[in-house]
Amino acid sequence: MTSAVLDKTKITTVAGNITVYNFSEQTGEFTGSSDEYLLIGVGLPAHSTDIAPGALDAGYVSVFTGTKWEQKEDHRGQTVWSTTSRAESVIDYIGAIKDGFTSISPLSEYDNWDGSSWVTDTDKQHAAEVSAAEQTRQQLIDTAMASINVIQLKLQAGRTLTDTETTKLNAMLDYIDTVNGVDTSTAPDITWPDAPESSS
Repeated sequence: MTSAVLDKTKITTVAGNITVYNFSEQTGEFTGSSDEYLLIGVGLPAHSTDIAPGALDAGYVSVFTGTKWEQKEDHRGQTVWSTTSRAESVIDYIGAIKDGFTSISPLSEYDNWDGSSWVTDTDKQHAAEVSAAEQTRQQLIDTAMASINVIQLKLQAGRTLTDTETTKLNAMLDYIDTVNGVDTSTAPDITWPDAPESSS
């Protein structure tokens, strides 16, 4: 079977068969090959070339530049993180990972990029852990206070408390004292006291 012959402008001078290598109009990446029959005076099909892309290394894709094939990194589908905001995204482009992004995952929201790795700002992290512990302390105290609201109202009204109510009131006040005495500077290594069991 006759092979097509092309001139320098890629126009057929001898009709025949030819293998063409197709590429994406948007990205230029190799999409496959096909055998075509070309008549005299006809050029190659759109978005194709008669130049073979050659062997391809793993993690790369062949991209046609208009005159030749180039191997470019292909990280599409890979998760990366912004080195300034730690925001996560997925690569949808061909080429090397863009500046300002890394494929290394930060370990915490307090990590900062030092140019080659994430470094945790331990002071900022500890401050946040202490703040969270302070919030936990307030929540425990609020819950304890709510459980003795009725007893407090009875005292304010001058009513006499039952033995059970007096016991509950004292237990809750002791518990609140204990919670207030917890050293939150040791956060996150804190063991909070158990609240006394409620009884009516």
